[in-house]
Amino acid sequence: MNLTRRSATLAALIAAALMTAAQPALANQWISLDAASGDSSVTGHAELSVTRDHGGYRITGAVEAFRGCVELKAVNMHLGDYWGGDTITKTCKPNTRVPVDSWTHHGDVVLTALVDGGPDWDSRIVALHG
Repeated sequence: MNLTRRSATLAALIAAALMTAAQPALANQWISLDAASGDSSVTGHAELSVTRDHGGYRITGAVEAFRGCVELKAVNMHLGDYWGGDTITKTCKPNTRVPVDSWTHHGDVVLTALVDGGPDWDSRIVALHG
């Protein structure tokens, strides 16, 4: 291969590498949530991956109930608390793992231990950034 041809090939490879590097990478946010009632009659866990998607967030992963009912919700924080929100998934079967694949426009997620006849207990509330 002559020098001119080698230079042209090298220039093309460098240009391709620079264009690939300039494209934004999809950043993943990994979230682990635990929720338990005060007496541990209800316990659950969630492992989630979050990416930005079409002006919102794509949430994938799994929610597991060890005892009682747990609910994963997408919410919006306001003045240190959340109001309303959308249920992403809910499970009430002991030792059951439920897959999650959901899109939301809300900016936070929370896993809630649902207690019959008593107060519900929330995990920490996590802001989504993808």
